Amino acid sequence: MGYDLERFVGYVNEGLLCCVCRDVLERPLQAPCEHAYCSACISSWLVHHHSCPEDRLPLDVNSLKPLYRYMRNDLNRLQIRCVNAAQGCEVVCSLESLHTHEDGCEFAFISCSNTGCPVQVERRSLEAHLSECNFRSRVCPSGCGHTLLSIDQSQHNCVAELRTEVEMLRYMLCKVDEVRREMESRLDSQRRHMVQKESQLKNEVEELKGQLSRVMCDMRALLGAERLRRQELAEAELEKRELLELLRELQPIRSQQPVEQPTRDQHQGEHYSWRSIDSNSILKTLLNMQAIL
Repeated sequence: MGYDLERFVGYVNEGLLCCVCRDVLERPLQAPCEHAYCSACISSWLVHHHSCPEDRLPLDVNSLKPLYRYMRNDLNRLQIRCVNAAQGCEVVCSLESLHTHEDGCEFAFISCSNTGCPVQVERRSLEAHLSECNFRSRVCPSGCGHTLLSIDQSQHNCVAELRTEVEMLRYMLCKVDEVRREMESRLDSQRRHMVQKESQLKNEVEELKGQLSRVMCDMRALLGAERLRRQELAEAELEKRELLELLRELQPIRSQQPVEQPTRDQHQGEHYSWRSIDSNSILKTLLNMQAIL
């Protein structure tokens, strides 16, 4: 809704009137057909219609735009009476500064700031009302320290209030003690669980250490056996090379033939010598091969 035309002092151009409510534009918007409306008026209109209320041309919310600057300037310069004129405010100001004035107008009705008070008074009378408001609060003058509403002061009993407060504090202490005992019980349970868990973990660690020690012993035994086996293989290879070398040395001797015909004794001696060499070599070779195997 727009501003009531009767509140304005002087002439108001018809172009500054809302095409819906026919009052002076409030938060104006303009259609592509250049007709202007109050923001609230045109929004309500377009809920049920899809055309300009003045010339019936198609219209939707997205096509609305701000008022032309020259029209907005003319609108802001209009002189208007305060909305609280009926209460006695005689202020006449420009439409542009109206909200600033009304926010601090002494004739405006405002709610009492005391909690629970339903009274609304003029801003200029607020201080007088607060001084006598039945819902104003103050500290008990008798010295009990309680904050009282003015309306409750006649019924206030310091002893009864303090007794009630003591009972409340005692109740709260009991509750706190219950919570403390419950927390201690939970902590003890958690502590026992942690000790049990720690002992279990220590046992598992010791068991794992024992397993690791046994594995290391087995590994050392395997490594020792592996070194011994390699040493035996190396010795066997060395002995094999020695046997092969011996065979190569014996091969020319066995294939050598005598040049002269020996005598019977010489022949028998030499034959015995060859047989002795061959038997010893063969025996040594067999022993070496048996040792290798």
